[in-house]
Amino acid sequence: MYYINDKEFGEVLISVRSNMRNITMRWKGGSLYMNVPPGTSKEHLLKVLDEMRPKLRQGQSKDGLAYHIGQEIECYGFKIVIAEQARSHDKILFGKNDNVVTVNVPQGIDLSSHNNMEWMSRALKMVAHNEATRLLPLAQRVTARLAVAPHHFEIGRGLRKLGHCTPKRVIQLSANLVFLPEELIEYVICHELAHLTHMNHSPQFHALVNLYVNGQEKALEQKLKAFHWSVIR
Repeated sequence: MYYINDKEFGEVLISVRSNMRNITMRWKGGSLYMNVPPGTSKEHLLKVLDEMRPKLRQGQSKDGLAYHIGQEIECYGFKIVIAEQARSHDKILFGKNDNVVTVNVPQGIDLSSHNNMEWMSRALKMVAHNEATRLLPLAQRVTARLAVAPHHFEIGRGLRKLGHCTPKRVIQLSANLVFLPEELIEYVICHELAHLTHMNHSPQFHALVNLYVNGQEKALEQKLKAFHWSVIR
């Protein structure tokens, strides 16, 4: 399993399947996945990707990721509302009132076009990064409950990697965790805190994660995999 970077679709996950004879593609959670036969060259993958680009654009919007005026996106501790503004035709303007962040797009914009979906997604990720300090009190509560001692927490921007534990015992949490429900944020935090004891993904590591999440590791992992993101990953 590996990634290739596409100028339009971002990171595309490539899975080599020994039983496959043809390349298949699918969207999941805003990400593009390709299953390929063994020995498929990168050049051939890129060629097929270019040939399928128009259909993939249509499939991306059908994957369930869509934006519209008046849309409300519930995040951890706050809400994002998409609205229109007539002040600027080429900028997204932001506003904030208490725990509501308003993302104001140019009036009349077509939010179903791929380019504007990308633009909207980047704006939402920017909001997430600005609001991500909301994650830290939760991380501290989980740390206290588990009686573990990371050096400190940091906020990052990853979407593929939602968390990371460094060799210096620093836990890095993605700002994009704010799009997840609290139970999945806690699961990611517990996963990283378990790396303070096991810097691997051994059976002992998973047993510790399972202990931290009260025996729900597999169920939470499945929920995370099935989660529908509000941004393009």
